[in-house]
Amino acid sequence: MIGKGVSYGALSVINAISTGKGAAFGIDLKTEATVQLIPENEFSVEIGGHPSESVSLARFSVEEVLRRYPDSGMNGAVIRTTSNIPISQGLKSSSSAANAIISAAAAALGIRLDPLEIGRIGATAAVKAGVSITGAFDDACACQLGGLVFTDNLKRELLLRRPMPEGYTAVIHIPPFQIRKSAFPSEKMQKMRDMVSAAYDMAIEGDVFSAMYVNGRCTCEAIGITPETADRALSCGAAAAGLSGTGPATGILVPEGRLDEFLDRFGREDILIANIRNGV
Repeated sequence: MIGKGVSYGALSVINAISTGKGAAFGIDLKTEATVQLIPENEFSVEIGGHPSESVSLARFSVEEVLRRYPDSGMNGAVIRTTSNIPISQGLKSSSSAANAIISAAAAALGIRLDPLEIGRIGATAAVKAGVSITGAFDDACACQLGGLVFTDNLKRELLLRRPMPEGYTAVIHIPPFQIRKSAFPSEKMQKMRDMVSAAYDMAIEGDVFSAMYVNGRCTCEAIGITPETADRALSCGAAAAGLSGTGPATGILVPEGRLDEFLDRFGREDILIANIRNGV
């Protein structure tokens, strides 16, 4: 019983840690997964290119699927993933991996899950694995559905989905270090609740670009770093910029016709280019 699954990356507009409500949009970085279900209660996980990464999320993702279908007779799995999403940078690598693995496990059972159910299963697995503070339902929805999503992560409900503005390319600045969820100072993020809530309202009302920046500044303050990368991106001609997720990557939106000009000014080191993904 073998199945395959795919999911994508995303960038944050609003971090859900302080208010429970988040917003994110899809980009075309990708994770692919293959899951072979087996009757034995054994799990083998291979994360392509990252042999030292924890395999807990992969295992919990499959276990959550199997728990929902106890009559399948399957109790374990051989799981393999490949991805071009940098890990622990705020680009939703965990949500993408969980989505892809859950989709593959369901396919192995001959089942097609609703995208929101995939996100809910993944959120449960992410909390169990300790790779997410809220379950990251916003990230899961953005990775799976594309477009701009607004969610209540505590209730695991999709509140709104609409397309991102057309005509922009995502430029992602990836610094040479990672921030693990276990090291993120969530109590400091709680102190940013009022500003993050105001940014969420901005985004809902249509000012997504300003919301990205305000949210990013709040997250930077919680971490104890400056928003220098976002500020420099804006001064070099970006339409929007902000720290993504819990960082440390900064998502930058640049008008398509001005990408080369922007990169000439901003620099091309530690840069990853992606397309905004507006559809399923």
